[in-house]
Amino acid sequence: MSDLEDTSRQMPPQRLLMDIARRFLRDSTTPLTVAPLGDGLINHTYRVDAPGAAFVLQRINGAVFPAPERIMDNLSALAAAAARHPELKVRLPALATSGNLAYVRDADGDVWRLMECIEPSRTLKRLAGTEQAAEVGRVLARFHRLGAGLDPATLAVTLPGFHHTPSYLAALDAAAAATEPDAESRDALAFIDARRGLVGVLDDALARGRTRLRLIHGDPKVDNLLFDAEGRHALCLIDLDTVQPGLLHHDIGDCLRSCCNRAGEAGAESVRFDLALCEALLVGYAETAPGLLSDAEIDLVAPAIRLIPLELGIRFLTDHLQGDRYFHVRHRGENLTKARRQLALVADIERQAAGIDAAVRRAFAPPPGHDAASQRWR
Repeated sequence: MSDLEDTSRQMPPQRLLMDIARRFLRDSTTPLTVAPLGDGLINHTYRVDAPGAAFVLQRINGAVFPAPERIMDNLSALAAAAARHPELKVRLPALATSGNLAYVRDADGDVWRLMECIEPSRTLKRLAGTEQAAEVGRVLARFHRLGAGLDPATLAVTLPGFHHTPSYLAALDAAAAATEPDAESRDALAFIDARRGLVGVLDDALARGRTRLRLIHGDPKVDNLLFDAEGRHALCLIDLDTVQPGLLHHDIGDCLRSCCNRAGEAGAESVRFDLALCEALLVGYAETAPGLLSDAEIDLVAPAIRLIPLELGIRFLTDHLQGDRYFHVRHRGENLTKARRQLALVADIERQAAGIDAAVRRAFAPPPGHDAASQRWR
């Protein structure tokens, strides 16, 4: 979900922001200050400060999410599950309510929400070492354990088609056929074409019953994790718009894609998949959620690590060929550069395939004498 363009209208006036915040707070007299927060590219986000309290106010981008109220329904179900299972220690930003709903609509029909601002906390641009990576694995595992207790049939799909890689490849094929790709685009297309056999690996596994749908976060990249002020302990996942039924491998692969590339967005030439961070994250995950993945699902972890950056590269390249309609860009060619970075990450993951396979096996290996089947989650 990274870098989705905000196609919503211009920033609303201060008067509207104050009015929306007061509808949640049910207080027309307390002094408030409202200011833009962060640089998100999907929703308009603001910090609301009141005496002794701070909140995050967001307008959900209806151009991206066709039914924003479904997002709030999923988050309400997730919050109820967290309240029933405090032993899992899943922290979620508390949702304010207006009447019986966790959202309000303005005069234009846009959906707004008000959430707790978790303080003190910070986000990280990149992980500094294996201790932080293990913390990320633990937070993701606790989130997945909580979601495993929910029936995916009762949850809404907030972003139809998200992470369906074969559909993204079909869109790329159509875009390539409709244009005259430049040399760099042709190189990227050839790289992707050589990996068509990977594209359906998770969807095929789902169809064959080797994995199943569960509640996922959908976008567990490094800057969607809150750490404490010192950056030592991971507190929770944020940016929960893509919480919906999906495959745990989508989350695991995307988390590793984001957290284990120490070069970040520095450039395709410097991309490197950090095997030590990968193993630390997976160990933290496996120790926190023993038995959550079946043996067949463990076999799919390494392919997922390759697939997710390939998928994102496909999406960036498609948008480049289509004239930058979907992802936010500052200049022409930026989507192509982003595609090349993701494909370079795929190539580095492939160069380290044996090490990654071994890291997965070590992380998920049960202790001697341990009956893994007895701890299988629903």
